[in-house]
Amino acid sequence: MGGGNDWYGPQWTREELLGPLPPPPEFNISLETIRERIATAIGKVTVPREVRVWHPAIQRLLNNDEVHREKLRTEPYYWHKPLFESPLEMRRLRLLNSLFVAIGKLNGKASPEKDALNATLTFYKQHIPIMLGPSKQPRRKESPERDKDGLTLAILESYHSEKEVQSWRDGDGSRLEQQMTAVAVEVVLLAEAKYRESVLWRYEYRIKRKAELEEEDRRRKIEAERAEQERIKRLEQERVDGLLSDAAAFQRSAAIRQYVQAIHTRHASSPVASDEEIQHWSEWALAQADRIDPAVRGNFLVRMRQAQQVEK
Repeated sequence: MGGGNDWYGPQWTREELLGPLPPPPEFNISLETIRERIATAIGKVTVPREVRVWHPAIQRLLNNDEVHREKLRTEPYYWHKPLFESPLEMRRLRLLNSLFVAIGKLNGKASPEKDALNATLTFYKQHIPIMLGPSKQPRRKESPERDKDGLTLAILESYHSEKEVQSWRDGDGSRLEQQMTAVAVEVVLLAEAKYRESVLWRYEYRIKRKAELEEEDRRRKIEAERAEQERIKRLEQERVDGLLSDAAAFQRSAAIRQYVQAIHTRHASSPVASDEEIQHWSEWALAQADRIDPAVRGNFLVRMRQAQQVEK
C-alpha cells in the first residue's frame, strides 16, 4: 500500500512550482499483486455470534446506548432511545466490528456515524465511505419473510452519496457474514487505487500550475517592459517639451534685451525721462531677461539633469 509519500506534504511554494519537475510517479507493483498482498495480510474475516472484545469505534456506540438506557430508567421524560436493541441492529454492529478489525491490520481507521448506517474508512488520507443498512428490496420474491431483514453493505462514491461503487448483500444463498473477507479486501484495494489516482492527479496539477505561473511571469515581464518603454518615451517627450520651452524663453529674453537697447537709443535722441529713471528701468528689465533666459548660469541643463536622475 502507498503512504508516507511526500506528495501529501505541504502545498508547494511558488519557488518549488517554478523549479524543476520531479520524475513522474510510477507504480511498479500492479493492483492485482496488491490485492493478493492485502488478502494475505487480512486473512479470513469471520463474524462471530458473540463478540468478546469490540472494536473501539463500536464500543463507543454501545457505551452511548448504555447512557441512554440509564437515563430512560432514571429520567421519566428522557426521549432518546438506544439505537442498537434489535437483533438486526446488533448484527450490523458485529459485521462492522469484523470489518473494522480487519482493515486495522493495514492501518485503516474507522469512523462510524452514531447510527452506524454510514461510516468512513481511512487509509493514508484516503477516505472510503461505506453504508451498511437494510436492503432496499427483497433479493428473492419466493422468500419475502427471510429477505425482509436482509442487509446491504456498499462502498459509496462519496460521503453520503447514494451512488454505489460496489456492494454486497444478503441473498442467493450467501449472507454478508460469508462475504466480509471480500469486502475488507476490496475496501483496502480501493483506497490504494484512489491513492494512486491522487498521486497522478497531483503531479498533473503541478505541471499545470507550473505552466500557469510561467505564463503569468511571461505576461508580467512583457507588461513591465511595455511600462518601461512608455516611461522612457514619456521622459523623452518631457525633455523635448522642455527644450522647446527653453528655446521660447531664450527668444523672449533676447527680445527684452533688444527692447532695452532700443529704449536707450530712443532716449539718447529724444529723452522722455531722466537718465536715472531710464537706468533703473533698464536694470529691472534686463534682470527679468536674465531670469527667464535658460542660457544664464546653465539653466538649460537643469531639465536634462532631472531627467537623468529619474531614468536612474
